[in-house]
Amino acid sequence: MVKNIFDLADERKPLLIWGTVFHVIASMFAAAPYVFIYLILKELFENSIHPQKALVLIGGAAGCLLLQGLFLYWANSLTFINGCLMIGDLRLELGNFIRKLPMGFFTSKQVGDLNVLMTEDLCKIEDIPSTVYPKIVTGLLTPAFISAFLFVIDWRLTLATLAGVPIAAAIYVGNQKLLQKLTKFQKKSVVEANSRMIEYIQGIPVLKAFNQTGAKFEKLEKALDSYKQANLNLVNQLAIPSVAFSGFLELGFVAIVCVGTYIIFSGKLTISTFLLFLVIGLRFYEPLSELFELSGMTRMMDVALERVMATLEEAPLPETTEQQQLKSFNIEFKNVSFSYDQVPVLRSISFNVSERSMTALVGPSGSGKTTITNLIARFWDVDSGEILIGGVNIKNLKTDELLSHISIVFQNVYLFNDTILNNIKFGKTNATLEEVIAATKAAQCHEFIENLPQGYETVIGEGGSTLSGGEKQRISIARAILKNAPIVLLDEATASVDPENEILLQKAINLLVESKTLIVIAHRLPTIISADQILVIDNGEILERGKHNELVKNADGSYNRLWNSQQKARGWKLNTERLSTVKN
Repeated sequence: MVKNIFDLADERKPLLIWGTVFHVIASMFAAAPYVFIYLILKELFENSIHPQKALVLIGGAAGCLLLQGLFLYWANSLTFINGCLMIGDLRLELGNFIRKLPMGFFTSKQVGDLNVLMTEDLCKIEDIPSTVYPKIVTGLLTPAFISAFLFVIDWRLTLATLAGVPIAAAIYVGNQKLLQKLTKFQKKSVVEANSRMIEYIQGIPVLKAFNQTGAKFEKLEKALDSYKQANLNLVNQLAIPSVAFSGFLELGFVAIVCVGTYIIFSGKLTISTFLLFLVIGLRFYEPLSELFELSGMTRMMDVALERVMATLEEAPLPETTEQQQLKSFNIEFKNVSFSYDQVPVLRSISFNVSERSMTALVGPSGSGKTTITNLIARFWDVDSGEILIGGVNIKNLKTDELLSHISIVFQNVYLFNDTILNNIKFGKTNATLEEVIAATKAAQCHEFIENLPQGYETVIGEGGSTLSGGEKQRISIARAILKNAPIVLLDEATASVDPENEILLQKAINLLVESKTLIVIAHRLPTIISADQILVIDNGEILERGKHNELVKNADGSYNRLWNSQQKARGWKLNTERLSTVKN
């Protein structure tokens, strides 16, 4: 843990070192008053102390306590401030780092796992440099300095004082494996409970519809029960080792009394020395006992730190060091293959998308359409082959440079808990209100925004929960239009739009084609009949390519079958006669 903290400190390492030095000095001054106590006791029992000498000794002890407080203040100031700054830097580093990871990292994690990582784990780590690390330093060094002083006074009683320490240390070390196992199980239960709680909250409409709220949602109930049991196990199984540790540690005080009494009767020990060891014996074990009490907390922090370090050791998408500028925005796939979890998704596909043209991707669900758009935005890297934009392999472009040229409208729209204005300006924060309004008019959402209570300043719920699916879709299209990127990727942009607005949105999409390189994933084939190129994809392969009029003429083709099935579906009506028969 300490090594990892120093590694994380990076350029703040000197401050952490100075804080450690000040804690060491403070520990020395914490032990120093016992020297003056010993001298005072010795003078008292020898009947030779004078008031002036007593004041000097008392002043020396007070001075040591004052210096201890002063160095402790400096040490805590450095460690607390440095700890907060370190974790602040770590939060930013982690947030910046995970955006560079391939999307596979996120799809393999539960949302509760990432939530715990970014909140609870970092909060636990924050206490390591500011609180726990200083306590470990002082908890070890203060007894060490006191032991060194006592050894000079009387080595026999010093050994008696330390009699229980080896056994207590063995209990501490032996307990660490159990503690590590319990804390990892506890962390796992935290992640599971957090994931199920988020799932429960996000799925409330479905749970209500199927009457599965409250205790009826067994997954949440089991997760919370597991979390409770994990915490109870952690407390219960640490109770006996904790009592045993304290008991054997303080066995030294019994040894002081027994050994001291024996030596006094032998005439080889002064009363003052015996009293000194009795006084110190009552305080000597407190720092060590605190270390054991901290062990549970430190193990939890270790687990949190391991999770953060493991995330930072994930392999990000390789970033080029060269800075290239794109001069054109045609897209080319050259023998691109891609697998996810060793399951082939795309199989050596090749196609060209001319600049300022519209290419539509059609095919059944799971055929690889969305994967193509994700690869263009480099959310993943291809297994083999190349993706070129303007003749440049996207791997040779900096990620920020690549994404600055791409606007994406996702099938599942996510809006932030902010004003509609700020959500639309997300891709162009310096846009004027006039530019925003022009984009919303093009996306056919200006009118409904104007009718909201605060218009463009209306705050929408998290994820856009206060808006309908079609309204969210149109705002996301306005956001893409406002960004004004030369490449636009639309993943089923009209899926959640009513028939009336679908026609208007189609006009907006057609306007985009005049100046953008547009790739559209579509399930509604009538929306893409004007596309310059249609690619029919199934099982990761391109089965057909061409324009609508060409493809629909191929009676044996997949596109023709899709087109005919959708035309038949449009004429589908509910069988009211059969329905009335069922009712009767």
